[in-house]
Amino acid sequence: MENQQKTALIRKIVALGLGVIPLAACTQKAGASSLDLSVSTFNGTAYYDSLSERVAYDLTNANNIDEQFSGGKMSDDVWNALSGVWQNDMASYPHNGVQSRNLFYVNNNGKTQLAFKGRGVYSSDSDTLSSDGYRKPEGACIISKNHLGPGRYEINMAAMPREGGVTAMWTYCTTTGNEATSQNEIDIEIGGNTSETYMREWCTTWTKHSSKATINVDVSSLAYLNDGAIHKYTFDWYTDYRGTGERRVDWFVDGIFIATVTGSEVSETEMPLWIGLWFPNWSSVASFDTDYLLVDSIKYTAFDSSQAYENCRALSGYTQTTPSQSNIPTIESSVIKNVNKIANGNFASWAPCKQDSSYFGWFRDSVSQGTDVLVNDAAKGQVLQVTAGTGTDGTHGEYLTQTISNAYAGYTYHYSIDAKKVSAATSAQLELHYSTIKGSTLSGTKTITLDSTDWKTYDGTITLPEKCGNLRLDLVVNDGSALFANAQVQFVSAS
Repeated sequence: MENQQKTALIRKIVALGLGVIPLAACTQKAGASSLDLSVSTFNGTAYYDSLSERVAYDLTNANNIDEQFSGGKMSDDVWNALSGVWQNDMASYPHNGVQSRNLFYVNNNGKTQLAFKGRGVYSSDSDTLSSDGYRKPEGACIISKNHLGPGRYEINMAAMPREGGVTAMWTYCTTTGNEATSQNEIDIEIGGNTSETYMREWCTTWTKHSSKATINVDVSSLAYLNDGAIHKYTFDWYTDYRGTGERRVDWFVDGIFIATVTGSEVSETEMPLWIGLWFPNWSSVASFDTDYLLVDSIKYTAFDSSQAYENCRALSGYTQTTPSQSNIPTIESSVIKNVNKIANGNFASWAPCKQDSSYFGWFRDSVSQGTDVLVNDAAKGQVLQVTAGTGTDGTHGEYLTQTISNAYAGYTYHYSIDAKKVSAATSAQLELHYSTIKGSTLSGTKTITLDSTDWKTYDGTITLPEKCGNLRLDLVVNDGSALFANAQVQFVSAS
């Protein structure tokens, strides 16, 4: 984290007078409190570091967690892999919840991490195809075996970077079995359904359906949360804040205070810890093939007995298995690093996707006048042939597009596609368009002209300028016909 970024956020907090911080709360409870520190001296990083001034740790608590995946695995004593489906009541957008088959250990230069595979509606995995023709998105989840009380909860992770999936760490337990009367929960959620998805963190706490507080925190002055980096996400849960009897949750990103909620919406009931990637029906369509949530470490340290809590002996539902029983395979970090952000880049199928009628990611522009068909090529096998046509009004050309949303300023991508003109007279090109965060204004275009009747790989890099939020790849044939194969766009880095 750059010091100037930290300073900018601290200034922003100070300027807001330490109200329910900060940074554009969309849906926050009216009674959320401010810090009892003077505006002139408040420092978001120092507040994180000064926890011992507010509460003591219980370092001997048997439920404490320090999961580093040592020995190349998760602890069977601490975790279960969970498989189950919830919030799957939208017929037009069915999903398959979380499944343990999407958990992977990752070998990253000898260090083990844990990956949660997210499979979107363009998934090339045949087992996501349901009997009614939908590709059903699914993710993965782990849950602590023990119920945990007040303490500091911390995870180091790189969020799954695509729109439509939600990366989350949360505590949850219902004492009654009815969430209308008991929904004890504290959330960190990243992702969702807007072009600003990875500019924000959702900080939420519940005790029942009618007692909920949510702060939608703009953290873009710190980082875009899908920048590929491991970020540290923390919440501190108190039931007796500084001996005042106040119930309180504080949230932090990279050790910097971002939000707080106090009062009756904060639980006093112990809960298991859940970590997962899922595709709720309130999120946008998961318009991608495959991507990953990557977890580097997980830590929970209990606060001392001054922070009292009630028992919640209810067992969590769904299917649970120990990590060693879950057959979790190991993959190399390159699998995650080199994910192709273009769906159906190998043009394996040209049937429409039932969720959005695209060709599994590719859309025909509304002014297109030509045709797109799969053909067999002697050198490449199955490829896509795009042919221009002429409309009755004299317009012509065929245009196929695919958008990578949540592609922000400073992000660098490597693009690559094999292509050839069918004849020398063909006029065709690749276009990389980048647009504003809201997606309504085109910011610029990079054009690569096809210049060969032999197969040629057209590749390069593009870095997005200020205020960008989307990157779009267009296959354009103005006249004649061209062949395309092996389309790829891979995330490289964020500046």
